[in-house]
Amino acid sequence: MGFSRLFEPWRVVRASTLSWFYAASGGSFDYWPEGLDGPMLSERPPFGDVALCTDTDRIYHRIGPIGNGNEKSPRISASAKIQPDGEGKWIVLENGEARASYPSSAIRFSVLWKAEVREKESRPGNLTLDRIMAIFIADLRQRGIDFHVPSDPLADTAWILLLQRIYVPPTATHGG
Repeated sequence: MGFSRLFEPWRVVRASTLSWFYAASGGSFDYWPEGLDGPMLSERPPFGDVALCTDTDRIYHRIGPIGNGNEKSPRISASAKIQPDGEGKWIVLENGEARASYPSSAIRFSVLWKAEVREKESRPGNLTLDRIMAIFIADLRQRGIDFHVPSDPLADTAWILLLQRIYVPPTATHGG
């Protein structure tokens, strides 16, 4: 929907502010302000008193790797916790069991804050599946695209592939 630009009146515009604290090497914030065909820019360490404000929902970006890429990662689940050990290190706990320990210099602490910057009242009603389909169908017909209207657009692979082919630029599927 975002790539089509047909739903801009409903888009929730957000300002994202990212601040990070990391003293070691790596962990750059790489971004493409002109799209993936434009140049990549980077904010690089050291990250002490730094924040970046952008619309991260609309700009291609990535975080560069940190730490030793050859080091084996601990086996943990999404419920694992990381906490200071009181002696200058951070430990990763899984069900109370220490799975890893890292010096403070190896920890990258990031804070992401998002704020909606457009009033909801400016949107022209709610988007329903029927309304979304009507917008896509009208645009495809205006473009002269031959297609069939699917009975279940959320499960129809041919429909999904058609929308990807028409609306998603090829470079959008390669990283970012």
